[in-house]
Order: sequence, then C-alpha cells, then structure tokens
Amino acid sequence: MKPAAQPNQSLIDGLACLQALASHAQPIGSRELGRMLGLEPTRVNRLLKTLAFVGLAQQNDQRKYLPGPAIHVLAAQSMRGSGLIRRALGPLESLFDLDLQVAMGVLWEDQVCYLYHHSPGESASQGLGREPLYPAASSGLGQALLATWPEESIRELYADASRRHPVAPPREPVALDGEAGLLTQLAQVREQGFALTWTLESGDFRTLGVALKNDQAAIGVAGKFSDREVSGLRRRVEEVAALIEG
Repeated sequence: MKPAAQPNQSLIDGLACLQALASHAQPIGSRELGRMLGLEPTRVNRLLKTLAFVGLAQQNDQRKYLPGPAIHVLAAQSMRGSGLIRRALGPLESLFDLDLQVAMGVLWEDQVCYLYHHSPGESASQGLGREPLYPAASSGLGQALLATWPEESIRELYADASRRHPVAPPREPVALDGEAGLLTQLAQVREQGFALTWTLESGDFRTLGVALKNDQAAIGVAGKFSDREVSGLRRRVEEVAALIEG
C-alpha cells in the first residue's frame, strides 16, 4: 500500500536495482538491468554507481554489476535485528521427523519469499535462503498470510495485473471473485485457521500453512499426506508456531 505522502521515486528505483542485483544469478550490466526494470539506462547507471559507492554493489572485470559486501552486512544485521530466523531454526527442525518439506516465509508484494525451505534428507543448514519467489495466491504460506489482510488491501494488491516486480516469476492474473476465487479461498483459511493448498508443480503434493501471530511470517509443511493426517499436522505446526513466538 502506498504511503499517504508522495513516495520517493528515486529511493523506490534504487531499491528495485538492489533487489534485482540480489536476485540475479549472474553479474548484469546497467543496460540489461534498465530493460529488466523498465528504467532509463542513464538513471540505472547512476543508481548502480551510488549503490557501489556505499558497498551494496560492485563491478567485476567486465564492468558488470553484482551484489557488494555491504549487502551481506545488511542481511546479517537484519537477521540479528528481527531475531526471527534465530528463534525459528530449532523449532522448525523439530518437524523433520514428519518426513515432509518444512518452510518459513514472508510476503513480498504478491509473492512469498522463503526464508527457510528444507526437504527430507538434507542437513538443516541447506534450508536457508535457497528457494526463489513463489506466487502467494498459490502458496499455503502465502494464503495463510494473505488471510490476515482485509479484503480491500488484497484487492488493491491485485488490482493492477501489470504491477509486478521484474524479479518475480511471470504468472497468470489471479481471479479474486467467484466460488474458486482467491477471496473465497482466504475466507475459508480464516474460518478453519490454516491454509491447505495443492502445489502447482506437483499435483500430489499439498502444503499446510499457519501464520505466526506476532511476526509477519508463516510456517508450514508440504508433501504427500492424506485428509485424515491434516488435523495432526495442523497441531504440530501450530505448536511449532507457538514455540517460535514464545
């Protein structure tokens, strides 16, 4: 949602450049980044030079840009400041015995950013920061978080189908109304107290997601499980949510 005062467009564009750098798998030139963000190359070049000046970006031998060392400092400071990941790791590991994927994520616009995503058989540390952005409307964690929003905020979020950040994956517009619409699904999530979704890429995988009450984040488990297992899984996930917030 936009602030009441006029937002600072230079700051918005600078953060968009930083986000694109952090999300891009390879170093990228200013012209290519400008095309990606829909910004003038000269403007992008100035913003990148500013980010490089403060250490948030750097250039390689080919004069392409990539994240700078200060971005790791910022990440470490944010993790220490919020304390969420430090509080969550131990409780999340207690769900490994379920032999399901275990995840924690936050909303970023209409996408879920997974802070943690662990699959059975992996070490606990492999779950940190490994998954790309995922559409919130199709995510169990995303629906659990969107269900905490009022309807008008959700409509505003999805009002402009073209308002999608360039680093987010492309997808079809989301239907809000109707029996199968997102708002109907979110009403059900509010009523039952958790989200239950099918994973688009794997028809036999489901996700059960629960929003944390005191943090703007959600946790959940995903994999193959039957309807009769749902209540037990919900109880386990809610117990872990309480531990994280405890």
